[in-house]
Order: sequence, then C-alpha cells, then structure tokens
Amino acid sequence: MRKILLFLFVVIQIVPSLIFGQDYAISSIEPNLLSNANSVVRNQSIEISVLSKDKMRVKTKRVVTVFNEYGEQHIGAYDFYDDHSKIKSQEAIVYNSKGKEIEKIKKRDFQDRSLIGSNTLYSDNRLSYLSYTIKDYPITIAYESEIETNSTIFIQSWNPLENYNLSVEKSSYKLINPNAIPFRFEERNLEGLELKKQNTGAGLNYEVRNISAVKSEVFSPNLSTYAPRVLVALNEFALVGVEGKASNWKELGKWQYEYLLKEKMELPRETILKLNELTSNAVSNREKAEIIYNYVQENTRYISVQLGIGGWEPMLAKEVDELGYGDCKALTNYTKALLESQGIPSYYTVVYGGDKNNIDPEFASMQGNHVILNLPLAEEDIWLECTSQTNPFNYLGDFTDDRKVLKITEDGGEIISTPNYATAANLRESFVEIQLDESGGFLAEITRKNHGIPYGDIYSIESLKNDHQKIYYRENWGHLRELQFDKIAFENDRDSIVFTEKLKIKGAKLAMQAGNRLLVPVNFLKAKTFNLPRNESRKHPLVIERGKTYKDHFQFTLPAGFKVESIPEPITIENEYGKLIMETSIVEEDETKLDVKRILVLEEGNWKSSAYNSYREFMNQIKSYANQKAVLVSN
Repeated sequence: MRKILLFLFVVIQIVPSLIFGQDYAISSIEPNLLSNANSVVRNQSIEISVLSKDKMRVKTKRVVTVFNEYGEQHIGAYDFYDDHSKIKSQEAIVYNSKGKEIEKIKKRDFQDRSLIGSNTLYSDNRLSYLSYTIKDYPITIAYESEIETNSTIFIQSWNPLENYNLSVEKSSYKLINPNAIPFRFEERNLEGLELKKQNTGAGLNYEVRNISAVKSEVFSPNLSTYAPRVLVALNEFALVGVEGKASNWKELGKWQYEYLLKEKMELPRETILKLNELTSNAVSNREKAEIIYNYVQENTRYISVQLGIGGWEPMLAKEVDELGYGDCKALTNYTKALLESQGIPSYYTVVYGGDKNNIDPEFASMQGNHVILNLPLAEEDIWLECTSQTNPFNYLGDFTDDRKVLKITEDGGEIISTPNYATAANLRESFVEIQLDESGGFLAEITRKNHGIPYGDIYSIESLKNDHQKIYYRENWGHLRELQFDKIAFENDRDSIVFTEKLKIKGAKLAMQAGNRLLVPVNFLKAKTFNLPRNESRKHPLVIERGKTYKDHFQFTLPAGFKVESIPEPITIENEYGKLIMETSIVEEDETKLDVKRILVLEEGNWKSSAYNSYREFMNQIKSYANQKAVLVSN
C-alpha cells in the first residue's frame, strides 16, 4: 500500500512539470525563431471538448517568452466570461531567462473587471487577467485556464501565428467530440509547415512546430489572409441554451432571423401615426426612408446593451421607442420596424466594423461585431448606419464600406457587399486665394470641399470647440508659420454629402527673402504623401485599400512692386499607382497674380511585392516637387 501511495505522490508531482516544467531557458530557443521576434510562443495547447450541443469545455495552456516591451501584447494571460461562461481554473507561472520558476500566480490573484465601457448601459461580460509588472527581459510566462460554456455556436479557431513579430515553437489544437455532433472545418495556409494532424468524425488534432516570426511591412495585407488557420463550426449548436442547426449561410441566417429577430418589430400605434404624418407628402420610398432615418437620429442615441441571447439579440422596437436609446442591434431593428410600418422593406445586416474585414463567404459561422441596415430600393441600394446621430442618409464611411456582410432575411442569410467609395469619389478639392506681402508673410482665404471618405474624416470637426479646431489646422498645416485665424466656418451639406471648410488665415514667412527677391513655395497646402522605408527584400504584396483624389487651385497675389521672374516647369507623372499633374502660370489678364493648379490621384490596388520599390519611388517623386518655388523680384 505504501508503494502505491508513493507512486501517486510522484504522479501528482510530475503532472504540473509536464504542463509547465519543460526547458524554458532562452538558450534552448532555435536561432531561426529569434529573428524579427519580440516574443516566442514556446508551447500553446488548445483543447475543446464538445460535451453536448449546449455544453463545451475549453482548456488552454500557453507559454510565451517575451524579449521586450513590444512582446508583452502576446502574453495572452486572460479569459473572458459572463453568466453563461465560467472560468473553472486559472493559473500562471513566471520563469526567468534561465527557465527557473520565480513566481506562481493563482486564480484568486488575477485581476477582474467589467467590460462595460462609457457607452455601455448593460453587460454581463467580464475579463479575468494577469496583471504582472515585468522588471527584466527576457521573461517567460506560462498560463493555464479551463472554461465551461453553454454556447457551442462559437468554436475557437486555430490561429497558431497570431501576430507579427511573434515566433511559434510549438502550437497544438484538439477538438474532442465524443457524441459525434456533425461539424465542419476548413484549413487555410497550412502548406509548407512542420505539421502533424489526425482528423476524424469525432474530432480534430493538429500540431505545428517552428514557425518563424513575420516582420510587419507597411501597406501589406492583413496577416489573417495568409497566416495558417483552421476554422471550425458545429452544424448543431446552442447559443446560451437556444439550439439551432446550420451548415451554410442561408441556414445560419434563417436561424438568426427566427430566434434573434422575428417578432421584435412591434411599434406603438402613436408612433406609426406620427410617421404617417411625417411621410404624408413624400413622393418616393427614398424620401420616406430619409425622413424616417432623420427621425431616428433626432429621437434616439447609441448605448451599448450586451444582453439578450448572448448579446446577439436586439431589444424590442417598442422598448427603443419608449426609452430612446439602444445599441447597434436595437437601433437597426428599430429603424427597420419604422420603415416597414410605411411599407418599405429593409434588411438587418451583420458586418465587421472598423478596419476592413470581411464576413467569410466560404465558411458559415457566427461572425461580425456590428449591424447596419440595407434598403434595396428600386432605384438604388441604400445603406444606413443607425447608431450615428450625425451620418448623412446613405453614407457609411470607412467604418463599414467595401466589405462582405451577411444580409438576414426571412428566407435565410445572404453574403453581399457594402459600397466601395471609388478613387474619384474620395475627393478633396480646395481653392485658396493668397495675398503675399513684401516680407514674405501672407493672408489667405481657403475654401475646401470634402467628398466620399474625406467627408467622414472631417465633418465631426464642426462639433469641436474653436480652440480644438485651431489645434487641428496648426497640426495639419505645420509648414505655415505663426498661423493665425480670422475665420473658421463650415457648411455640412448632408443631402449632397459634401463638407466645406471656409477659413481666413494669416501667417509669417511663407516666402523666403533673398535680396530683392522672394522665393514663393507654390504648394501652399502640402500634397498627400507617405514616408516609406527602404525595403530591398519585401516579402508581402503591396495593398493600398483606399484611393483618393486631391484637386487644388492656389492663386497668389503678388506684393506691390513685385513681378514674376521665374516659375516652375509643368509636372506630369502618371503610372498605375496614380498621378501628379501640376502647372504654375501667370494670370494673363493680371500679371500681379500667379496661378497654381495641382491634381494628385492615389489609386487603390493590390500589387506584387516587387512593386513596393517603384511605389516608394512614386511617393519620393511627389515629395521631391513639394518645395518648388516661384521667384518674385521687386521692380
């Protein structure tokens, strides 16, 4: 009996060492994993056990060696939880550079906080995380946790290479499916890896070793488009106890409609009568829709409410009507209800808001972080951002434009695309009249119009305090010295979606004095360029996500007693990346005026890695003409 007890004691002592006790000395890391790495995943293990349609257990073990402050973001010693997901265990061990344990942190010592933000009214989402101050690098942190949840609609994907400048020594992924619940999986970018896998109808098993860090490169594709990945989804699942079946987007959209959206659009009779009156003189559904969108903007505000079937179910339309607030789901559903009360069909549409990211058209699963509204009118497709109190009707901006989205209908889900603001539509055009004085100072009157994406970039400046508006212009026009403002005014044409800036400014030393001459920089407002680093061994394609067009007209009035001695030669540069056309001339009917016209077009596109250097050369060419000068001489 004593021998048996001794054996058990030895096993109990060995098991933790199997988890955390391998050689974590820095010296044991292969040299190829150190190049370009801010940190190395020494060992990550994800084990997902699907115990039933509505119960799942996830065990995570993650060991990361951090070389510097930039690598701290890769530690990943945290887990989210809520009323439907429980953290059963959580622990971390800290090792020094020689792999010696220096501290152990138990679950009770983890920090815990709510995920309620400043615009969140209700949420049961919380975060339990390791708060550890690193005093010396390198350091290794091993983290282990176990979570149980009753939502099996979200199966964690396997993403062994999660970020730039992160190497992977070993990563494994296991899906255990003892009840053989039907599931789907899809492999992405696994070619050329040191990979082992064993997949059956009862589960998945992957292991990869030795993935070198990928260096971040400017204007490269999103890492997720070429990093190794395995996507997984159950065909029979539950979302906080609500069961469903789906194996494609049509079926998943149908389930979302039936269980998340259906019968949530009832409105008070008084509200319908009010809308009837507001839209009584409208001559088209488009005009009615615009009236209703303005009504929503004037009578509601955005407040995040992360409750209701896992945070995916919107509030009832009548509740939004009564309370006057809601999150993106609630306000979109409310707007949809108002439109349908006037006989205008619309579609609740799930999207990834923020940086461009598509709902994956090839793999149906619960995706997205935002909701917008689609109105397929006879004459055009209309898109509404229902959370904004300031967006114009049918304007999305760069938060949700040009990406794949999931439109949800009674008949099911459909992947469609939001509008792309083309290069010519993303227009910023200016007309500037500049009065020069004999010392090189100036007075200028600026009119600048913003269309497309530039509209969304600038129109909120109108709501800033005057001092903050001045700070904005001084930061963006830093080349104009001692800048003072006599007038700052704006016109926001929401119908045409054009935002106009009107300024009267003055400054010192725009032109440089050289004896009896003035050297006048003809680019009064600087052209848009990018400072691109030299890269002779570019690995990734060159991706410019948005094209933009700039049209500028600067008209200089010469100081009294001066005439033009010389002007820059005309410039024309044109290639697949864009063009720069610039011409300086003396106004024939008034030789005291100098006219400068500049057109700069920066195209969007996706080019091979070999194009980077020629694109960089194009940028440098544009910058080389930034300081062109006209020469004025006094009579």
